[in-house]
Amino acid sequence: MTVRFGLIGAGGMAHIHAVAIAEQTAGRAALVAVAGGTRAPALAAEFGAEPAPSIEALLARADIDAVVIATPHTAHLPNVLAAAAAGKHILLEKPMALDVDECRQMIGACDAAGVSLSLAKITRWLDAVKAGHDLVSRGVAGDLIAIHVHRLFPGYPNSGWPLDPKEGGAWLDWGSHGCDIVRWFAAREPDLVTARFASRRTDLPDLTGMATFEFPGGLLASLFMSYEIPGAAATERAHYTFIGSEAVVEVHAYGGVDLLRGDTREAVYRDQRFTDANTTWDEHAPYFRRGFAAQVEDLVAAIEDGRPPTIDGHDGLAAVAMATGAIRSWREDTVVRL
Repeated sequence: MTVRFGLIGAGGMAHIHAVAIAEQTAGRAALVAVAGGTRAPALAAEFGAEPAPSIEALLARADIDAVVIATPHTAHLPNVLAAAAAGKHILLEKPMALDVDECRQMIGACDAAGVSLSLAKITRWLDAVKAGHDLVSRGVAGDLIAIHVHRLFPGYPNSGWPLDPKEGGAWLDWGSHGCDIVRWFAAREPDLVTARFASRRTDLPDLTGMATFEFPGGLLASLFMSYEIPGAAATERAHYTFIGSEAVVEVHAYGGVDLLRGDTREAVYRDQRFTDANTTWDEHAPYFRRGFAAQVEDLVAAIEDGRPPTIDGHDGLAAVAMATGAIRSWREDTVVRL
């Protein structure tokens, strides 16, 4: 079965999804058309697809089974509702929405239309993260006691839609990834969150932030993110530490997993390009290509098998609830019950 895709959006993430559909899925997916944004015609031409004159025209096409939505966040809700009404299955970029009410509207619309809603949570599909999750879920570390997510970025966009406060801010943008990882490894829903944000830029108040989540059973999870890393340290870093009663699992999301047990440190997984000095985002790296292709292939399999996608709308809603709960904690200077 080949699922025929339309692509809504034409920015950087849309290009990565186009690569995944067109080149990385062994014929199980095909890119048919692209719409949305001034770059859509060029993106379509690059991958041998057709430029649709509008999103409405793309959704009206009978030769499209599913869509990838990679647009500014404020456009997620209307695009999902329109795609569901048109009977198209959906792979939606994070964050799912600006708030949980929008998430519920999306889930309801997709359920009513009988279409799949899959969330693009690329971090879960990275080889190193999957290897770390396998260790933790099998109980190799024992009972989880604490989780720490440490995410560094060398700056935030200085132009374009990410600067618009209506788009949700820096924390919602990447924080939804971090929240999803914390929840996935914890394998339970958080009860409480406390958060603080800061920034050297008055127009972006949440470029650096930390949130602490409390889970049933006493598990604590801290999520630290900063877009303000200066100088020689200005490379992307994505480190996750999982402290268990028997061992510690350290995950470098871009290529390595270590198991610390007793007096030993075991390198459980290493990507071909992984070194301590080379742990940055690289959309051309094989593990990223595999991860983005896996998201598409999972939706294809869900459509074929009549099952929910591995990461569905309820997962997207939970991540948004955690991220927006942290924002509320900061704004109201209070502990928020989730």
